[in-house]
Amino acid sequence: MTASVSTIIPCYRCVETINRAVDSVAKQTLLPAELILVDDGSGDSTLEKLLQIQDDYGKDWIKVLGLKHNSGPAIARNAGWDLASCDYLAFLDADDTWHPEKIAVQYEWMRQNPEISLSGHRVEIQKSDNQITHEPRPTNIKSQKINRNKILLSNVFCTSSAMIKRSISQRFNPAFRYSQDYFLWIEIILGQNQASILDFPICYYFKPPFGAGGQTKNLLNGKAAEAEIYRQLWKARAITFIEWRILSLLSLAKYYRRVLICSLRKHSAISGQRSAFD
Repeated sequence: MTASVSTIIPCYRCVETINRAVDSVAKQTLLPAELILVDDGSGDSTLEKLLQIQDDYGKDWIKVLGLKHNSGPAIARNAGWDLASCDYLAFLDADDTWHPEKIAVQYEWMRQNPEISLSGHRVEIQKSDNQITHEPRPTNIKSQKINRNKILLSNVFCTSSAMIKRSISQRFNPAFRYSQDYFLWIEIILGQNQASILDFPICYYFKPPFGAGGQTKNLLNGKAAEAEIYRQLWKARAITFIEWRILSLLSLAKYYRRVLICSLRKHSAISGQRSAFD
Protein backbone atom coordinates (compact mmCIF):
# COMPACT_ATOMS: atom_id res chain seq x y z
CA MET A 1 0.00 0.00 0.00
CA THR A 2 1.23 3.48 -0.87
CA ALA A 3 0.10 7.02 -0.10
CA SER A 4 -0.97 9.37 -2.89
CA VAL A 5 2.03 11.56 -2.13
CA SER A 6 4.78 12.77 -4.46
CA THR A 7 7.97 13.43 -2.50
CA ILE A 8 10.17 16.10 -4.09
CA ILE A 9 13.86 16.57 -3.23
CA PRO A 10 15.78 19.42 -4.90
CA CYS A 11 19.43 18.39 -5.17
CA TYR A 12 22.47 20.63 -5.47
CA ARG A 13 25.91 19.12 -4.93
CA CYS A 14 24.51 16.75 -2.32
CA VAL A 15 26.43 13.54 -3.03
CA GLU A 16 27.41 13.19 0.64
CA THR A 17 23.86 13.46 2.07
CA ILE A 18 21.35 12.34 -0.57
CA ASN A 19 21.60 8.63 0.30
CA ARG A 20 20.57 9.39 3.89
CA ALA A 21 17.59 11.48 2.75
CA VAL A 22 16.35 8.92 0.22
CA ASP A 23 16.82 6.07 2.72
CA SER A 24 14.53 7.87 5.18
CA VAL A 25 11.86 8.10 2.48
CA ALA A 26 12.26 4.46 1.48
CA LYS A 27 11.86 3.35 5.11
CA GLN A 28 8.46 5.00 5.59
CA THR A 29 5.87 2.72 7.14
CA LEU A 30 3.50 4.11 4.50
CA LEU A 31 5.49 4.64 1.33
CA PRO A 32 4.83 7.72 -0.83
CA ALA A 33 3.75 6.63 -4.31
CA GLU A 34 6.66 8.37 -6.01
CA LEU A 35 9.95 10.11 -5.24
CA ILE A 36 11.17 12.88 -7.54
CA LEU A 37 14.85 13.89 -7.43
CA VAL A 38 15.70 17.14 -9.21
CA ASP A 39 19.36 17.95 -9.88
CA ASP A 40 19.60 21.74 -9.90
CA GLY A 41 22.49 22.03 -12.37
CA SER A 42 25.04 20.85 -9.81
CA GLY A 43 27.86 20.53 -12.32
CA ASP A 44 29.51 17.73 -10.34
CA SER A 45 28.67 14.05 -9.86
CA THR A 46 25.26 14.70 -8.26
CA LEU A 47 23.20 13.73 -11.32
CA GLU A 48 25.15 10.51 -11.74
CA LYS A 49 24.56 9.76 -8.07
CA LEU A 50 20.81 10.32 -8.48
CA LEU A 51 20.68 8.00 -11.48
CA GLN A 52 22.53 5.36 -9.46
CA ILE A 53 19.98 5.71 -6.65
CA GLN A 54 17.19 5.40 -9.21
CA ASP A 55 18.71 2.13 -10.44
CA ASP A 56 18.98 0.87 -6.86
CA TYR A 57 15.35 1.59 -5.94
CA GLY A 58 13.70 1.22 -9.33
CA LYS A 59 12.55 3.61 -12.04
CA ASP A 60 8.93 2.80 -11.27
CA TRP A 61 9.29 4.60 -7.92
CA ILE A 62 12.00 7.23 -8.45
CA LYS A 63 11.92 9.89 -11.16
CA VAL A 64 15.12 11.84 -11.86
CA LEU A 65 15.18 15.23 -13.55
CA GLY A 66 18.38 17.08 -14.42
CA LEU A 67 18.21 20.84 -14.94
CA LYS A 68 20.82 22.24 -17.33
CA HIS A 69 21.61 25.30 -15.21
CA ASN A 70 21.67 26.02 -11.49
CA SER A 71 18.46 28.01 -11.04
CA GLY A 72 17.74 27.79 -7.31
CA PRO A 73 15.42 25.64 -5.19
CA ALA A 74 12.22 27.44 -6.29
CA ILE A 75 12.65 26.39 -9.92
CA ALA A 76 13.89 22.92 -8.92
CA ARG A 77 10.87 22.31 -6.70
CA ASN A 78 8.47 23.67 -9.32
CA ALA A 79 10.02 21.32 -11.89
CA GLY A 80 9.39 18.39 -9.55
CA TRP A 81 5.87 19.71 -8.95
CA ASP A 82 5.22 19.63 -12.70
CA LEU A 83 6.29 15.96 -12.82
CA ALA A 84 4.21 14.97 -9.80
CA SER A 85 1.08 12.87 -10.28
CA CYS A 86 -0.24 12.36 -6.73
CA ASP A 87 -2.84 14.23 -4.71
CA TYR A 88 -0.34 15.62 -2.24
CA LEU A 89 3.26 16.87 -2.37
CA ALA A 90 5.79 16.41 0.43
CA PHE A 91 9.06 18.33 0.26
CA LEU A 92 12.36 17.14 1.68
CA ASP A 93 15.76 18.83 1.47
CA ALA A 94 18.72 16.69 0.48
CA ASP A 95 20.48 17.13 3.83
CA ASP A 96 17.45 16.35 6.03
CA THR A 97 15.66 13.11 6.92
CA TRP A 98 12.22 11.93 8.05
CA HIS A 99 10.82 9.94 10.94
CA PRO A 100 9.68 6.50 9.63
CA GLU A 101 6.02 7.43 10.27
CA LYS A 102 6.15 10.90 8.75
CA ILE A 103 4.02 10.07 5.70
CA ALA A 104 1.64 7.79 7.59
CA VAL A 105 0.95 10.46 10.20
CA GLN A 106 0.74 13.54 7.98
CA TYR A 107 -1.02 11.97 5.01
CA GLU A 108 -3.65 10.39 7.24
CA TRP A 109 -4.15 13.71 9.03
CA MET A 110 -4.47 15.63 5.75
CA ARG A 111 -7.05 13.18 4.45
CA GLN A 112 -9.03 13.48 7.69
CA ASN A 113 -8.91 17.27 7.39
CA PRO A 114 -9.63 17.94 3.70
CA GLU A 115 -10.13 21.68 4.33
CA ILE A 116 -6.35 21.97 5.00
CA SER A 117 -4.21 22.81 1.98
CA LEU A 118 -0.86 23.10 3.77
CA SER A 119 0.44 21.29 6.83
CA GLY A 120 3.77 21.09 8.61
CA HIS A 121 5.12 19.67 11.84
CA ARG A 122 7.87 20.11 14.40
CA VAL A 123 11.50 19.43 13.51
CA GLU A 124 14.34 18.13 15.69
CA ILE A 125 18.02 18.98 15.31
CA GLN A 126 20.30 15.95 15.49
CA LYS A 127 24.06 15.81 15.94
CA SER A 128 24.39 12.56 14.03
CA ASP A 129 22.15 10.21 12.08
CA ASN A 130 23.56 7.39 14.24
CA GLN A 131 22.01 8.88 17.39
CA ILE A 132 18.39 9.38 16.32
CA THR A 133 15.75 8.04 18.67
CA HIS A 134 12.38 8.16 16.93
CA GLU A 135 9.55 9.25 19.18
CA PRO A 136 6.66 6.75 19.24
CA ARG A 137 3.55 7.83 17.41
CA PRO A 138 1.09 9.40 19.90
CA THR A 139 -2.53 8.29 19.95
CA ASN A 140 -3.70 11.86 19.59
CA ILE A 141 -1.66 14.44 17.67
CA LYS A 142 -2.46 18.05 18.47
CA SER A 143 -2.52 20.66 15.71
CA GLN A 144 -2.49 24.45 15.55
CA LYS A 145 -4.10 26.54 12.82
CA ILE A 146 -1.75 29.06 11.23
CA ASN A 147 -3.61 32.22 10.29
CA ARG A 148 -2.63 35.33 8.36
CA ASN A 149 -0.99 37.15 11.26
CA LYS A 150 1.04 34.17 12.43
CA ILE A 151 2.53 33.46 9.02
CA LEU A 152 3.33 37.13 8.39
CA LEU A 153 5.22 37.36 11.68
CA SER A 154 7.29 34.22 11.24
CA ASN A 155 7.98 31.32 8.90
CA VAL A 156 6.65 28.49 11.05
CA PHE A 157 6.83 25.88 8.26
CA CYS A 158 10.15 24.11 7.74
CA THR A 159 10.24 23.09 4.09
CA SER A 160 11.13 19.48 4.88
CA SER A 161 8.01 19.28 7.04
CA ALA A 162 5.59 20.70 4.45
CA MET A 163 2.84 18.68 2.76
CA ILE A 164 0.48 20.47 0.39
CA LYS A 165 -2.34 19.71 -1.99
CA ARG A 166 -0.95 19.39 -5.51
CA SER A 167 -4.04 21.11 -6.91
CA ILE A 168 -3.44 24.53 -5.34
CA SER A 169 -2.75 27.34 -7.79
CA GLN A 170 0.26 28.90 -6.05
CA ARG A 171 3.88 27.99 -6.87
CA PHE A 172 7.35 28.77 -5.57
CA ASN A 173 8.31 32.19 -6.93
CA PRO A 174 11.25 31.61 -9.32
CA ALA A 175 12.52 35.17 -8.79
CA PHE A 176 13.55 34.24 -5.24
CA ARG A 177 16.67 32.20 -4.50
CA TYR A 178 16.20 32.75 -0.78
CA SER A 179 13.04 32.49 1.36
CA GLN A 180 11.03 31.27 -1.62
CA ASP A 181 9.38 28.71 0.65
CA TYR A 182 8.26 31.38 3.11
CA PHE A 183 6.78 33.43 0.27
CA LEU A 184 4.80 30.41 -0.94
CA TRP A 185 3.39 29.64 2.53
CA ILE A 186 2.28 33.28 2.85
CA GLU A 187 0.62 33.27 -0.58
CA ILE A 188 -1.16 30.00 0.18
CA ILE A 189 -2.61 31.33 3.44
CA LEU A 190 -3.40 34.80 2.08
CA GLY A 191 -5.12 33.02 -0.81
CA GLN A 192 -7.83 31.85 1.61
CA ASN A 193 -6.34 28.39 2.05
CA GLN A 194 -6.17 26.83 5.50
CA ALA A 195 -2.91 25.67 7.09
CA SER A 196 -1.89 23.85 10.28
CA ILE A 197 1.15 22.69 12.22
CA LEU A 198 1.17 19.22 13.82
CA ASP A 199 2.74 18.93 17.27
CA PHE A 200 4.91 15.91 16.52
CA PRO A 201 8.63 15.97 15.52
CA ILE A 202 8.86 13.80 12.41
CA CYS A 203 11.70 15.50 10.54
CA TYR A 204 15.37 15.86 11.41
CA TYR A 205 17.96 18.56 10.70
CA PHE A 206 21.67 17.87 11.05
CA LYS A 207 22.74 21.50 11.39
CA PRO A 208 21.35 24.60 13.12
CA PRO A 209 18.29 26.14 11.39
CA PHE A 210 20.26 29.18 10.22
CA GLY A 211 23.82 30.39 9.75
CA ALA A 212 25.47 26.97 9.44
CA GLY A 213 25.04 25.68 5.90
CA GLY A 214 22.89 25.48 2.81
CA GLN A 215 20.57 28.33 1.86
CA THR A 216 20.15 29.49 5.45
CA LYS A 217 23.90 30.07 5.89
CA ASN A 218 23.82 33.53 4.30
CA LEU A 219 21.84 35.58 6.80
CA LEU A 220 22.14 38.80 4.82
CA ASN A 221 20.62 37.29 1.67
CA GLY A 222 17.83 35.81 3.75
CA LYS A 223 17.09 39.20 5.31
CA ALA A 224 17.05 40.90 1.91
CA ALA A 225 14.67 38.27 0.52
CA GLU A 226 12.31 38.63 3.46
CA ALA A 227 12.30 42.43 3.05
CA GLU A 228 11.44 41.98 -0.63
CA ILE A 229 8.61 39.59 0.22
CA TYR A 230 6.99 42.17 2.48
CA ARG A 231 7.51 44.89 -0.13
CA GLN A 232 5.82 42.80 -2.82
CA LEU A 233 2.93 41.97 -0.51
CA TRP A 234 2.42 45.70 0.12
CA LYS A 235 2.58 46.49 -3.60
CA ALA A 236 -0.04 43.81 -4.22
CA ARG A 237 -2.18 45.37 -1.45
CA ALA A 238 -2.08 42.10 0.48
CA ILE A 239 -0.85 44.01 3.54
CA THR A 240 -1.20 47.63 4.59
CA PHE A 241 1.59 50.20 4.57
CA ILE A 242 1.75 50.12 8.37
CA GLU A 243 1.95 46.32 8.38
CA TRP A 244 4.74 46.50 5.81
CA ARG A 245 6.83 48.87 7.93
CA ILE A 246 6.22 46.94 11.16
CA LEU A 247 7.07 43.61 9.54
CA SER A 248 10.21 45.09 7.99
CA LEU A 249 11.39 46.35 11.39
CA LEU A 250 10.68 42.99 13.02
CA SER A 251 12.56 41.25 10.21
CA LEU A 252 15.55 43.51 10.79
CA ALA A 253 15.48 42.77 14.53
CA LYS A 254 15.31 39.05 13.78
CA TYR A 255 18.34 39.37 11.49
CA TYR A 256 20.48 41.03 14.19
CA ARG A 257 19.33 38.45 16.72
CA ARG A 258 20.46 35.67 14.40
CA VAL A 259 23.81 37.39 13.79
CA LEU A 260 24.32 37.51 17.55
CA ILE A 261 23.37 33.85 17.98
CA CYS A 262 25.75 32.80 15.18
CA SER A 263 28.57 34.87 16.72
CA LEU A 264 28.03 33.23 20.10
CA ARG A 265 27.88 29.81 18.48
CA LYS A 266 31.17 30.44 16.67
CA HIS A 267 32.81 31.75 19.84
CA SER A 268 31.64 28.69 21.75
CA ALA A 269 33.04 26.37 19.08
CA ILE A 270 36.42 28.16 19.11
CA SER A 271 36.55 28.01 22.92
CA GLY A 272 35.79 24.30 22.77
CA GLN A 273 38.62 23.72 20.30
CA ARG A 274 41.06 25.64 22.49
CA SER A 275 40.12 23.67 25.60
CA ALA A 276 40.74 20.43 23.73
CA PHE A 277 44.40 21.45 23.33
CA ASP A 278 44.90 22.77 26.88
